[in-house]
Amino acid sequence: MTDTVLEQAAPPPRAAASAVLPCVLTWLLPGLGHLVLGCKRRAAVFCAVVLLTFGLGLASDGAASVIDPRQPLSYLATFDNLALGPLDLVARWRTFGRIVYRLPADEGDPVRVALTDRLRARVRSVTYEYGNTFLLTAGLMNLLLMLDVFDIASGRKR
Repeated sequence: MTDTVLEQAAPPPRAAASAVLPCVLTWLLPGLGHLVLGCKRRAAVFCAVVLLTFGLGLASDGAASVIDPRQPLSYLATFDNLALGPLDLVARWRTFGRIVYRLPADEGDPVRVALTDRLRARVRSVTYEYGNTFLLTAGLMNLLLMLDVFDIASGRKR
């Protein structure tokens, strides 16, 4: 009899499709997926931490990463920046004055020259490396939040 009561009290497992929406919401705004799942305190803390880290990165002259085929790790850094969702667009606009994800291959291309000049100006800033670290950390934290939301939504975590 106890087994029957326990089986009825356990919530049914959620479908994987229902776990995708909170992940997308978290990508759009850190903490939003947790809010939708009813974790209000977590949502507020996570949103504050990621936004503060992102803001410190921008305030410290951090730069959004662009893909440069000659630097293989630039692919990972750009992917990390993309994890911030729409916040990545803000960082790119602030860094380059436009939305750009890849440096032109031709060294003499005026667009490449303009983009690298803007990056060089940031590199001269004393806090540039700290800013980059904060921006990359914000992206990694948001990736972890998406995984956390997926685990909660799929019933693997409470």
